[in-house]
Amino acid sequence: MDTFKPIKQYYAELQNQGLTDLAAISEKLYDYQKKQQELGLFSQNGFTKKGSDSAATIIGAFNVPEQDCILWCINHYLGLNRSQSVIDKSCAAIRQYGTGAGTSAMSGGMSSLHKEIESRIGKLMDKEAVLLFPTGYTANLGCLSILPGKNDIILFDRECHASMIDGIKLSGKKWIPFDHNSVEDLEDKIAKFTGKYENILVVLESAYSMSGDLAPLKEICALKSKYRFYMYVDEAHTFGIYGKDGAGYCAELGVSSDVDFIVSTLSKATASIGGFVATQAKYIPLIMWGANSYIFQACLSPGDAATILASLDEIKNNPDLVKSLHEKNKYMRDRLTRMGFDLGKSQSPIIPIYISDVQTLMTFNRELFSRGIFSVSVVYPAVKPKEGRIRLILNTSHTKTQIDKTVEILSELAEKYNIISKQNVSTDAQPTFNDYLLALTAKQEELASAEK
Repeated sequence: MDTFKPIKQYYAELQNQGLTDLAAISEKLYDYQKKQQELGLFSQNGFTKKGSDSAATIIGAFNVPEQDCILWCINHYLGLNRSQSVIDKSCAAIRQYGTGAGTSAMSGGMSSLHKEIESRIGKLMDKEAVLLFPTGYTANLGCLSILPGKNDIILFDRECHASMIDGIKLSGKKWIPFDHNSVEDLEDKIAKFTGKYENILVVLESAYSMSGDLAPLKEICALKSKYRFYMYVDEAHTFGIYGKDGAGYCAELGVSSDVDFIVSTLSKATASIGGFVATQAKYIPLIMWGANSYIFQACLSPGDAATILASLDEIKNNPDLVKSLHEKNKYMRDRLTRMGFDLGKSQSPIIPIYISDVQTLMTFNRELFSRGIFSVSVVYPAVKPKEGRIRLILNTSHTKTQIDKTVEILSELAEKYNIISKQNVSTDAQPTFNDYLLALTAKQEELASAEK
């Protein structure tokens, strides 16, 4: 048995072999994961002993009881989850409002804290209205499931997050992926389908979580001068750390008014949980009354809401937080690049270290952990089968000493495993998401062209 394959890949192989019985296939997957754990290959079971920071004690990863590590897998870009001011305001809100919302927004679960978040984000992003969701995942799921109409088509970047793909599939409407960050391919598809469908919805992210690269938002927005389409941008990895007062990458580039729907999670820079869509007020009733993930899910807790508000205060009042993050990002990138690492086209505080061979990737990651560096390996289906990577996520709390130690250990292990090579980055054009999408992409495009 090849124990180095990602579990999702092994699952697909079992199905291709004709194994479909639920109990039988589950037992094989259980045994396969158990074998990986016994061999010390499995990092995904690791958890922090006392919560996340730039350093933490990790329990259970790679079959090791405990290990003190520099932590590189958490999206709290500004370290505000450990801000005493933020913690104090969250605790005060719990004492005043209680621990949970108890029900959904439309059933009385909203508080004045929730409404203040909507108001503040609307002003920050210069949008007429904001609708607050319990998570960023359900914001994408709900919005993309209801926005497309029966005569519409969705064009989306191949590297869009799973929450966006799930929302698109849930809509039941026609969808076609375009090549990652390719304005040319997107324009070809917009031109092809203009006039054949009532509305075209273009869906993308401002920064991509697995590769760390930024979208060509200006160039895509410029297409609006030639074609009629709606634009939907997820700012999960840019809200709070780009733009004035953290308004996001759309704001930094001055294109917010051209983007019809701006969505983000609140679990990253603002150190909490939740999500939102910012748009024109006229679109709110459609989303509010059409998105099941809004109607039938309890609101985020008052403590979480207070954390968001306190984090927005910190971002506005302490601009050095964001400045420090980007300075450390540049410093770490410069060091890694000088040592010969190929960081792809990444620019954001997400830094990928590509290792195409999955056996080398798992072994490399395990040895990193033994040296006090922790991040989980990213494998299929999160990325292409030949584009496995270690993903390093910087936050303001990381010190120069921690960065230097991490870079030095990475360099030593890269030489040991001979991974500093541009050949590590696959040019395979295979889509990055799940088997369902891989199987249906060509058929969807065929149907979309033939129906009109």
